[in-house]
Amino acid sequence: MLTKNEEFSTQKVRSTKKHFWSSDKFQRIAFILPTSIFLLCLTLFPFIYSVYLSLYFVKMTNLSKKFYAGFENYVDLFNDSLFTTGIKNTASLAVTTLTLEIILGFFIARILFELSNKRGINVLRSAYLVPIMITPIVVGVTANYIFTPQQGIANYLLGSVGINPIGFFGIPIPAKLTILAVNVWQWTPFMALLILAGLTSIRQDIIEAAKVDGAKWYHIMFWIEIPSILPIVLLGITLRLIEILRFFDIIYITTRGGPGDNTMVMTLYTYQQGFRYFHVGLSSASAVVILFVSIVITTFVVRFLRKAENNA
Repeated sequence: MLTKNEEFSTQKVRSTKKHFWSSDKFQRIAFILPTSIFLLCLTLFPFIYSVYLSLYFVKMTNLSKKFYAGFENYVDLFNDSLFTTGIKNTASLAVTTLTLEIILGFFIARILFELSNKRGINVLRSAYLVPIMITPIVVGVTANYIFTPQQGIANYLLGSVGINPIGFFGIPIPAKLTILAVNVWQWTPFMALLILAGLTSIRQDIIEAAKVDGAKWYHIMFWIEIPSILPIVLLGITLRLIEILRFFDIIYITTRGGPGDNTMVMTLYTYQQGFRYFHVGLSSASAVVILFVSIVITTFVVRFLRKAENNA
């Protein structure tokens, strides 16, 4: 038989254990910990290992045999004209792509906004978002079939109006323009969707008051609509810049960086050094540079985004 003190202490221990397992703090940790461990293994470990390998001369065929190089891989990286060409091509692709996507996305969003009360507009919006849902590999394969010099439908249509076939992926300028067009076609709906959300959030009484005061459509666009959607546009620019910095699939399937090195980008250079030439140290250094550029760009854009939100 247990005494009253012993029974009380036993019940206290049981209640304490029950309270610990059912506490909010323990449950938060229990739910967050598995996901955190998975994300750390998926992101942090590859990053640390890439930084580690970037400091060594090492071949993929013999990872156990490596020699400490310090920052020599980074020096060799920026002395390589192919990598600097990849930086220039990536930068020009980012500028031209974002410019076209913002301009086209704004006008398409404006059209969809004006037609918001029409019947069937929801079906049109859904159909317009289809390019975003297609994986880049499928887009690249499709573009390869469309712009193939001999059997592509693009040259077939040009031939039907008397224009000679064009080597879309075999001539420098057409190759760049084709890659640009494919990228803009796929991601303009994303920018248009963000801008449409921004236009929808604008109070209509402000626009009506501006119209009563005699404001024209271009006054409303430049002084009301554009300042109102600027934070959303900056968010879209941030997301698209990150996407462009890791732009790889379409170029790999269509041009492989050619003709020559005219469509070479940073990610394709990283892939070639690591998986074609097996220079793991140089490939890791290139990957670290891409990550560093992504962090710097994101930091600056987030600062501008906060300023725009504060001024809004």
